[in-house]
Order: sequence, then C-alpha cells, then structure tokens
Amino acid sequence: MKRGFTLIELLVVIAIIAILAAILFPVFAQAREKARQISCASNEKQLALGILQYVQDYDENYPFGNESGHVWSTTPACKWDLNIAPYLKSLQVFYCPDDSMTGNAYPDWQGLGMSYGVNGLITPHWGSPTTVSVAGPMGYANENWGGNSQTPGGGGLSLAAVSQPAASILLAEQFSADIHKASPTDINATGAGDWGVFGTGTDRGSGYGNIPDGAAAAAAYPNGPNGGVSAHHAGDTLTNFAFCDGHVKAMRPTATNPNGAAHPELNMWDATR
Repeated sequence: MKRGFTLIELLVVIAIIAILAAILFPVFAQAREKARQISCASNEKQLALGILQYVQDYDENYPFGNESGHVWSTTPACKWDLNIAPYLKSLQVFYCPDDSMTGNAYPDWQGLGMSYGVNGLITPHWGSPTTVSVAGPMGYANENWGGNSQTPGGGGLSLAAVSQPAASILLAEQFSADIHKASPTDINATGAGDWGVFGTGTDRGSGYGNIPDGAAAAAAYPNGPNGGVSAHHAGDTLTNFAFCDGHVKAMRPTATNPNGAAHPELNMWDATR
C-alpha cells in the first residue's frame, strides 16, 4: 500500500522551494544584468573601433560630434553616429539592452533613439572676445559659438592632439529613456540637436550634454554629479566608458571627473590635458 505525502511534508517541501527561490532569483537577476552590461560594453567597443577606423581614413582626425549648421538635420551626415555608420556591421550597436527607448521610430528630423553620446567637450575662455577651445576628441563644429570665436570647422581633434588616449573619454552611455523621462518630448536620437554629444555649450555642457562633476550638488538628471551620463549597471552605479585607445571600462561617472574646478588634471573628458 502506497503512502501519500502528509500535509506537514508538503509544507516542508513548499518551504524549501520558497527558500531556494528567494536565494536564486536575485542571483539570476544579477547574472542577467551582468550580461546586459557586457553586451553594452561590446557595443561601445565596436563603436570605438568604428570611430578609430574613420580616424585612419580621414588624415588621423576624429569626426565632429555635431555641426551647428545642421543641428536638426540628418542630411548631410552632420553627426558622429551618421559619419561612422558605414564602419559598423549593424546599427544595433547603438542600442544598450538596458535602454527601453532605443530603435523606436521617431520623426525624420529626430531619427532613431540611441543609447550613447560622444565626448565633444568645448571649453570657453571668458574675456573680450571670448575664445573657445576644443578639449574633447569629437569636438563640436560650431561656426559661431555664442556670437564670438569659432571652433575648428572639422570639429574633431587630431589623433596627435590627444595626449593621454588610454585615460581620455571617447564615448559614454546616454539613454534615450533617461532623456525622455526628464523631458517627455526629448530623446537621444540621430538628428536631435546637441543630444548625443557631451560637453557642448560650456565647459560642463548644457543640459543633457553635461559631463560628470563629482563636486556638483545632488540634483535630478541631467544636472547632478553624473551629468548627462546614464548609470544603470551594478545597481545604478556604473557606466561603460570607451576611451580614445579603444578600450572599454565600467566606472562610476564621477570618477571620470572627480572635481573639475580643483583638479582639472583628473578630468578624463579633457583629452588635451
């Protein structure tokens, strides 16, 4: 005669299953997020290699991040992503798996939502007249910045001008979802103005173009210490950064510029330091 499970035995089995689930589910979630972080890092690696191939084909000059005469246009190729697209095998590399708004169809002038922005830091030197220097490798081609002096027509620095390629930021994560959350009418897209280029406007940037600053006061995205950089890996603490030598590293955004005013030599966004 077969004996069935008693109620106590069933409850014990259910309790064991519940305990195992409580232990394993967070582990599975962490593994899934780690896989997404690795996939995102792989995307940045391919984007960085595409940029470096462009540099070799164009007299060792980086492409401009954006060009002011065509800020809202996708023709001609006026933004970094459009310029390097021919060097990429798939446009999927513009999309981080953690960014929920990439690849969506937007109006033609906006293009597709993407997850990355390049270092186009420009630094104004206030005076009469005010002058502007390009500090990020993929500078901002602006014929008449603030009504004053001009930045270089090509926008990008030369390869030789980047003094510390292994310690200078090339590109970082900038999620369309974060921009859209901050302003529901905006996204980081192919043709959407200055978005997708960090450091345009002032020595920190302007809105979504803000570079990180560890000394900045806490504030909502994109005006806090992380600036316009999206940090959604490892419990919303880390971001993947690609550097000018082509390597990719996960870091806290503020580690790239701990204190821009007191220690400018530690600002990894200034490729000419």
